[in-house]
Amino acid sequence: MNWKRYIPDHAVTTVPVLAAMIAVHFFLLRDNPAEPGIEASAGAPLFYEHWQRPADENQLDIDAEMARLELDDVRRDQLIRELLHQRKFGHARTLLLEVAAVAALADDQNRLGDTLLLLGEVSINQQELSAAEIYLQEALYLTMSQDNLLATARAYQLLGQLNIRARELARRAAFTYDQLWQARNAIARGMYRDVNENLQAVIAENLDIRRYGAAADAWEALASLHDRMYDGYQAQQARLEAARLYAATGQMGQVQRLLASLDHDLISTTDFAAADAEMKQLFEQHQQDIMRTSQAQNYQMMYHHYLRIGEVERAWKFRIESSKTLANASDRAMYQRQADVIAVLYNSNFAIDRARKYLDRAGSIYRDSGSAEMLAQTHDLESLIY
Repeated sequence: MNWKRYIPDHAVTTVPVLAAMIAVHFFLLRDNPAEPGIEASAGAPLFYEHWQRPADENQLDIDAEMARLELDDVRRDQLIRELLHQRKFGHARTLLLEVAAVAALADDQNRLGDTLLLLGEVSINQQELSAAEIYLQEALYLTMSQDNLLATARAYQLLGQLNIRARELARRAAFTYDQLWQARNAIARGMYRDVNENLQAVIAENLDIRRYGAAADAWEALASLHDRMYDGYQAQQARLEAARLYAATGQMGQVQRLLASLDHDLISTTDFAAADAEMKQLFEQHQQDIMRTSQAQNYQMMYHHYLRIGEVERAWKFRIESSKTLANASDRAMYQRQADVIAVLYNSNFAIDRARKYLDRAGSIYRDSGSAEMLAQTHDLESLIY
C-alpha cells in the first residue's frame, strides 16, 4: 500500500521525535474538574457557537467509544464509563492506560491503537492538547504500521480537531484580552455602564480556558470599578478573589500585595486572619501539586528507561504510576504560567495549517474507502477552521 499520499509533509518527522514528546506526558496527566460554561457576551464572534455547548452535548460519545474497545472486563468497562460521564478524567485516564498496558503486553496493536485514540479524544475535550497530541501521534504510528486505514483516518481527523481546538482557545483568549482592555478604558473614562457584567463574563471565560492570571487581572479591574463607584466592600471582595487565584498558582508576592491593600475598616481582624489562612492553604495545595508533578516526572523517566532497554511491562507500570500520581492534582498547577496572549494567537496560525493538512488526509482516506458519514464529519470540522 502506498502510504505516502496519506502522509502530510510535516508528519514525516513526527515518529522520530515521538519519544521526546512523550517525555512531557507526565505534565498533563491530571484530573480536570468541570468548569461551568458561560453564555457568549454580546458581540462575541460566531466561533463561540460550536465550542460553547453544554457538557451533555460534548463531541465525545463515551458509550460509543467504549463499545469500540470491546473490553472483556465488564466491571472495568463500566467503571471507565462512569468516570468519564462523571467527568473524573484523571482517574479514567489511569484506567485507560492500564487497558493500553495490557494490550501492549499482549501485542494487541489494534486495541492499543483504539485506546490511545480514546485517550487523545478525552484529552482534546478537556483542553489538554499537548497530552492529546502525544496519544494521537502514538496511535497514528500504530495504525499506520498495522495498515488500518480507517483507524489512521480517525487519528488524522482527531489531530485536525486538536489543532482547531488550539486555534479556538487562542481566539477566546484574545477576545477576553480585548474585552478586559475595553473595560479598563471605560473605567478610566468614567463610563461604567455594563462594565461590571462584562468583567464578570471575562472572568468566567478566562477561568473556563484556564488563563488564571488573566482572570485575576479582571478581578483587579473589577475592584477598581467598585472603587470608582465608592463601593469599598465589593472592591475588597474582588481583590480577595484575585488573591485566591494568585495563591492557588503559587504567586504569593501578588497575594501579599493585595492583602496589604485591604481596608481594615471594612474587614474584621477575624475575617482578615481567615482570608490569610485560606491563602496559605491554597499555596500549600499548589506546593503539593508541584511535588506530585516532580514525582510523576521521575516515574516518566523510569518509563522511558525501561522501555528503552526492552522491559515493556515494567515500563508501563511506571507510566501508570505517573498518571495515578497526578490524578488528583489541581488543574491550576499546570496553568500557572502561560504565554502572552499575542504569542498564543500568533502560534495558533500554524495550528490552522496543521488542521487543514490533517483533515485533508483524513478526508482522502474516508473518500477512498467510501465512508460517507465520516467524510461528512471531516467536512464539518473543516468548516470550523478560521
